[in-house]
Amino acid sequence: MTFNEKKPVPVADGSTRPVMNPLQRIQAVLEGKLPDRVPVCLHNFLLASKEAGVPMEQYRADPQAIARAHLDALARYGHDCILIDLDTTLLAEAMGAKAECAPGEPGRIVTPAIRSLDEVDRLKPANPETDGRIPALLESIRLIRKAAGKDVAIRGNCDQAAFDLACMVRGIEDFMMDLVSEPDNPAIERLLEVCYQTHLATHRAVKKAGADFTSLGDSIAGPDVVSPKLFERFARPYEERLIRELAAEGTFIVIHICGDTTKILNSLSQYPACGFELDYKTDARKAKETAGAKHALFGNIDPSGVIARGSAEDVMRKTRELISIWKPGGHFVLNAGCAIPATTPSENIRALVRAAHEFGRYE
Repeated sequence: MTFNEKKPVPVADGSTRPVMNPLQRIQAVLEGKLPDRVPVCLHNFLLASKEAGVPMEQYRADPQAIARAHLDALARYGHDCILIDLDTTLLAEAMGAKAECAPGEPGRIVTPAIRSLDEVDRLKPANPETDGRIPALLESIRLIRKAAGKDVAIRGNCDQAAFDLACMVRGIEDFMMDLVSEPDNPAIERLLEVCYQTHLATHRAVKKAGADFTSLGDSIAGPDVVSPKLFERFARPYEERLIRELAAEGTFIVIHICGDTTKILNSLSQYPACGFELDYKTDARKAKETAGAKHALFGNIDPSGVIARGSAEDVMRKTRELISIWKPGGHFVLNAGCAIPATTPSENIRALVRAAHEFGRYE
């Protein structure tokens, strides 16, 4: 597979311009410039591990297996950006929570790290180089960078942001009760801060390991779970702070929030430069008009209803529709709205990539 194609392509005025390699394509979007075509980033760790014959229990902790799964997928589909994601329990485990992993499924927290806000002060920020499974993530990035070379973009997912991580460390239901019953308890701020420091350190370590940019999940902070008022008070300040701190160090980040984020798009549009990976439930046109005016949009094809269970023709049609909305003016990386199921037919992924090639050209 050739990742650094330099052959000129004709444009409308009869002149020529070079075809970008995958990394250049992604970098153009992150810098607010037009690429030669819409790039593709696959949120495909579940599918990649299955197609590579790697059990999820092994994928979660074995850097060689992680690298093999994603390199195999890259050779199969030729997408522009490898998204290295393990699951949503990585950081919570590193901070003392207990998780379990059913066969073929990502991990889930079964025992939080603390049972009460009174225990917050015994928590310490995790060390990405030594704690939990984070070292496996870092080593997998090093292995993929060495094997794939410098022409393919790597997006290193740093698991859960401060709000989501606090939910998992404390226990989701218990933390929600804390926010409602005693929102001014200073222990809440201390919990969010120690989670923030763990998360920030992970971004730095992932970038150092070789990722071109980083990303995070903060899905419990979205309108499908908490009110916009709680989002503004307890989640948004830590997301914006993270963007600023990492931007000062030269790291671009992408924020993923599951569910329908339409109600908070105006708030997201006020963030410093970053990317937003939006779920398919979000109003695509409003997203383009608000957050997408100055920020990079990732997504947002329905991963289950369309990519996994639809036909290749369905995928092409829905992808073409999204390209028509999000392509103008740039700021767009094609992806699913969330993790692509392991049951997805390979021809549907090929249809997604093919749609970007056929309909995503910037002339």
